[in-house]
Amino acid sequence: MAGAPVSSYSKTQVWLHWSIAALILVQFVAHDGMQHVWRALRRGQEAAAGDWPLAYMHVVLGLAVLVLAAWRLWLRSTRGVPPVSGMEHPALQLLARLTHLAFYALIFIVPLSGAAAWFLRVPGAGLVHGIGKNILLYVVLLHIVGALVQHFVLKSNVLRQMLAFRQA
Repeated sequence: MAGAPVSSYSKTQVWLHWSIAALILVQFVAHDGMQHVWRALRRGQEAAAGDWPLAYMHVVLGLAVLVLAAWRLWLRSTRGVPPVSGMEHPALQLLARLTHLAFYALIFIVPLSGAAAWFLRVPGAGLVHGIGKNILLYVVLLHIVGALVQHFVLKSNVLRQMLAFRQA
């Protein structure tokens, strides 16, 4: 763990946060090609030629999420993160910790299970990937709600720190 406490996120931490968020958003919105190819392959059918580029894009972006998530976790463990505002009720602090734990677990589980299904044809990995993707959607929504509560209700600087691309 990092030695001295930090007062803000580094530019890299902010960039990683938003890059992973953008990649996950693209994965949610543009997954049809992968879904069509996956179904065709499972049925022993030929997938439509127009679906293959989207399927490959899904694989590449999923692997990018995995790499960026590993980098983000490494930075978190070596550099640290700013302390929480401390203005929350202990139950909300626990919810925030559990949400972050679930988020970090899922940004590894979802791409790893997808890779295991796609590259290794591991039985059940596709199911884990699909369930994990759906849970991740709700965790992301909870994360967004938490950030908005921090900003508008508790008037903390948590959201501003993650929006500020400054050197720290």
